[in-house]
Amino acid sequence: MTESKLLEFSDAILSGGTGRSGTTIIGKLLTRHSKIGIARPTEIKVLTSGNGLLDLHLGRRSGKYRKLLINDQLHLIRFKQRLYGEWWTRDIKLTPNKPEQIPGTQVGLLQGMTREDIDRIYQELKKDFRRDKTRATQSFLRSLIDIHKAGNKKEIWVDTTPINVMRASEIQEFLPGIRFIHMVRDGRDAIASVIKEPWGPNNFEEGLKWWRGRMIKNLNGSLKVGSSMLTLALEDFAINDRENSYLKILKFSNVLDEEVMRKYFEERIRPENVRQGRWKHEADKPNEELGYLYSQE
Repeated sequence: MTESKLLEFSDAILSGGTGRSGTTIIGKLLTRHSKIGIARPTEIKVLTSGNGLLDLHLGRRSGKYRKLLINDQLHLIRFKQRLYGEWWTRDIKLTPNKPEQIPGTQVGLLQGMTREDIDRIYQELKKDFRRDKTRATQSFLRSLIDIHKAGNKKEIWVDTTPINVMRASEIQEFLPGIRFIHMVRDGRDAIASVIKEPWGPNNFEEGLKWWRGRMIKNLNGSLKVGSSMLTLALEDFAINDRENSYLKILKFSNVLDEEVMRKYFEERIRPENVRQGRWKHEADKPNEELGYLYSQE
């Protein structure tokens, strides 16, 4: 088990938002820096998903089997099922604007560690869980981060799971020193983007409910985080206040500017790529479907 003095997470940054709000973009930018590496997969799931590490720490059961998880040991068994199941390997989630994706490609924790790695840190978790479940779950994540950092030779680790912000207050209490970047976006554009995805709401009205619900949870979940969170509007980052936003990211990450990262920002994070105002063109009746509905919230 990891030594007590190492159970500190100031070398980790979690980006989050509603989804389709720029969480992946910020991760891709940061990982261009020589000191910053992104998690593999970029959304590890094992921290914030149902019956993940955070839920184990809190004793919070969730999902269709939650009534069967009557004690901590059964909760740990459910964690193991998910760890060696869909968190370890699953089919890639296909995205319409990424034709290079190959159906059936396997993604998950296997992208960033070996089976021997995951077996080792799970056995450490299991051994210490009964005695101190908080320490055991912290150490599991600490070991996972250290494995990733050893592989990419980077000093700072970044995960881009959208619900990181939704659970930020809980995470901050669980992981001392952790930092967050909350990416926000005009809800109408986020909705126009998400309804194109096979996993999200199917129309603008459903999308508005989805976005509103997530924003409320994000705001409630991050009320107590304070200076450990940088909130950044995608429109400022890519269009309206580019340089200042870029400098805020450097300062918050505690790194100096570098040519590779700067070049990626200037060449790849462009106003035209963000497609601000796309909702006006993609809704059949934009004023009715989004302009009016948005004003009523």
